[in-house]
Amino acid sequence: MYAFFVKPGTYEEIMERITRGKKAELVESARLPFSKKLALTAAANRSENQWVLSETSAEPVLEVIKLFNLAVKEQIFASYALAGGLAVEFYGAPINTVDAHFLVLFPETGNGLLDPSAFFEFFRHHGAIVSGEYLELQGAKFQMLPANRALDMEALKQAVSVCEQGIPFSVVSLEYLIALKLNAWRYKDRLHISHLLDSGVNVDKTRLGEILRRYQLDQRWQQLVAERSQNG
Repeated sequence: MYAFFVKPGTYEEIMERITRGKKAELVESARLPFSKKLALTAAANRSENQWVLSETSAEPVLEVIKLFNLAVKEQIFASYALAGGLAVEFYGAPINTVDAHFLVLFPETGNGLLDPSAFFEFFRHHGAIVSGEYLELQGAKFQMLPANRALDMEALKQAVSVCEQGIPFSVVSLEYLIALKLNAWRYKDRLHISHLLDSGVNVDKTRLGEILRRYQLDQRWQQLVAERSQNG
């Protein structure tokens, strides 16, 4: 004899319960420690025979972060901030992402070109493999993004200091992360913002609004909110 714990209901009622359940799971998983999210994502990828970021755990990503801390200590660059998909995962529920992105202020040459060659050499010297614009260390693929334009520079300066498994690092604030995603405005970026909102993150709407108005991104935000509302 089977025990049924799901209440009967109309199609709409059942689908609504399923949707609410999924949102609740996102909210709950968003509260997990960052290293736990990384490990869960890695485990999910292994089950699909896909190796993204880490083959076993959060350790490769944290090892990359340690190198960024060492780069700051050795004055290779003054600061950095975790951004991109891993920043989305830091604030929200676990999410698949194929690489890690870090905001760093790139040096400028006399003719105005950006030259991160010293950065690449530092990471190469410490065991990272250079592949085009990317680097790879212990299975973790990462990339440095130039914070040489106003919004990116401000996001870097306003990054928050956090700690995971005793390892300190900087991550762009939630409000600046949303602004950066709105500025990029790719389909993936809009999905990332929706993922954050579905994860129940606590957005400082006043601060976000100030940033969006300053960089003329408020219309994109309103469009995204309207689309989410239409899609339920």
